Amino acid sequence: MAVKLIACDLDGTLLGADHITVSPGNVRALSQAHERGIKLAVATGRTLSVIYGVIEQLPFLDYVIYSNGAAVCDLHSAKTVYAQYMPAETARDIFSFLLSYPVYFEFYQNGSQHTQKGREKYFKGMDLPAEFLEAYAASTASEDDIMPFAQKGVEKINLFCFDYNEPYYKEIRDYLFSHPGVDCTSPVAGDIEMTAKGVDKSGALGGLCASLGIESGEVMAFGDADNDIGMLQYAGYGAAMENAAGIVKRSARYVTLSNERDGVAAFVEKYALGKKPRLIVSACLLGENCKYNGSNNKNPAVLALQKDFDIVAVCPETFGGLKSPREPSEIRGGRVYSKSGADVTAQFVSGAEKTLYIAEECGARLAVLKERSPSCGCGEIYDGSFTGALTEGNGVAAEMLLKCGIRIFGESSVAELLDETEI
Repeated sequence: MAVKLIACDLDGTLLGADHITVSPGNVRALSQAHERGIKLAVATGRTLSVIYGVIEQLPFLDYVIYSNGAAVCDLHSAKTVYAQYMPAETARDIFSFLLSYPVYFEFYQNGSQHTQKGREKYFKGMDLPAEFLEAYAASTASEDDIMPFAQKGVEKINLFCFDYNEPYYKEIRDYLFSHPGVDCTSPVAGDIEMTAKGVDKSGALGGLCASLGIESGEVMAFGDADNDIGMLQYAGYGAAMENAAGIVKRSARYVTLSNERDGVAAFVEKYALGKKPRLIVSACLLGENCKYNGSNNKNPAVLALQKDFDIVAVCPETFGGLKSPREPSEIRGGRVYSKSGADVTAQFVSGAEKTLYIAEECGARLAVLKERSPSCGCGEIYDGSFTGALTEGNGVAAEMLLKCGIRIFGESSVAELLDETEI
């Protein structure tokens, strides 16, 4: 079935390691999906006040499923189109229970987050980036008395970064996970998130789809944690990230690449846009006579990749103005020299920059490059003695591509490429 709606979790899924940034590849793929009329939503455990940075990066978003499915906001009308809040009695019960322990917790209401004044001293930031934590703290209101807020529609209660090595961890966890009024998840170790019984991302996604007349088979969803499992099982195209917890990957129909490798973009391009992933390939491996001796390194296994990839041929050395045939070159002391001793570093750098520009413009995240080459070799190159001796290192273009997050495979590792990119 054609995809009509895409829903993406944020942390560990759509966002990078900083918990803030949407990669250019993910932005590009989702923008193209939106241009084709596919509705776009993010589905997050966060509340609205801590996702506006994401909305700025994705101005074409249609909906936000927030607080683990407690509510859905239509960004075009700025209205809540679905809500399932925690009953007041349940919220009061959880508040009273947690206030009796030395722990930091917060609750979400009306798209904002709140905490009891004085609880800040129990806050533990774990290993989250400082920039994210600063923004998070700045968006949290400190209240003199949180009990009256229980009456006003609590979206979610979050026991944040709780130290599970503390002796009272088990009794708190047992109480919360057995409470008849809430459903609990732990997307991060030591983090317990609570919503009203029966409330989760899948319910909110289903409610949104019902209002739009979209069937579950027409939905694509992405996630990495236990609070995403229901959503992934609901969607016809439910994809767990490569970096997801084992139980999440076992529960999903598909597994895509990790968040650091633009797994959302790769899956959207293949299953929603019908595109083959772009692959940068050394032109000599495709049979082009651009090798230093005027010939090529035509490789049948590399040529066969055209079935699975949209191949973009590159030759950094000719891009840099070097002719074919030409003298062989090798790297020595961080510079590139021809066999006769001419310094050709400038040409190699220029060609590498053009190669990187092409890779970024076409959105390629992978490359198959000629092994041991002074421009394309990855991990191992000739040592500069022109004797055939090898040393650890990268060619000039390969180094530049690697620094920009493009994964490189040599012609002898095509099978590994296909295994790692199967989605």
